[in-house]
Amino acid sequence: MCTVIYIPNNKKVLFASLRDESPARARAIAPEIYTKGNISFLSPKDPMAGGTWIGTNNSGNTIILLNGGFENHSRKDTYLKSRGIIVSELLATESPVEEWKLIDMEGIEPFTLIIWSDEALFQLVWDGIQKHEIIQDKNIPHIWSSSTLYNTAIKKHREELFWQWIVEEPFVSKQSVLNFFKTFTNEQNGFIMNRDEKIKTLSYTSIEINDNNTTMSYYDLLTNTYDDRSMPFIKIKDQIAIREI
Repeated sequence: MCTVIYIPNNKKVLFASLRDESPARARAIAPEIYTKGNISFLSPKDPMAGGTWIGTNNSGNTIILLNGGFENHSRKDTYLKSRGIIVSELLATESPVEEWKLIDMEGIEPFTLIIWSDEALFQLVWDGIQKHEIIQDKNIPHIWSSSTLYNTAIKKHREELFWQWIVEEPFVSKQSVLNFFKTFTNEQNGFIMNRDEKIKTLSYTSIEINDNNTTMSYYDLLTNTYDDRSMPFIKIKDQIAIREI
């Protein structure tokens, strides 16, 4: 939820996310498939709040959470709803961008969502006052860093490292992305970070999307364990057509 990468790769799309959190927080549940109505989605789960920071569903939608909006904010003692719950709710819809527009954000902590939906790439931001919808160029790579942990100068430095790697890397894969993350391990601001064991990078998640399915690979950095799950796409309109036949 603190570093997100998007890379178009031939006919595939690759997302990668690093989760920076307190190591004292309850260990996340490895990715599982959850179903609500006609929608199934694949995601890890935060057992504390019950939501998630990343997921992909059988309508071909992918959603990744970044804490904060465009810049850091002063946290309140309490909020009405977990941002991770919002991600889970949107994953259970066929049109997450349209559903996001309808949500009342009053009392919700600022956040950013990176969404892949209908073969388009969106950056949706709630800055604590208003919503912002930004359509990103899906034909070029992108990197985003959380505003709650990284200032403008550090974000720029991370972006420079990313583009240097993109130019030099002949073959991009989930493993090569993880290897890239490991090249900048500054304790305070690296991709793999550790700020005095108070907050550190806990996991790495990648999502690969092709024409027929999506595959999520989850790497728990604390326990050094891997989990890989795949899920085929099933469009709601296709299900309806089959029933009519």
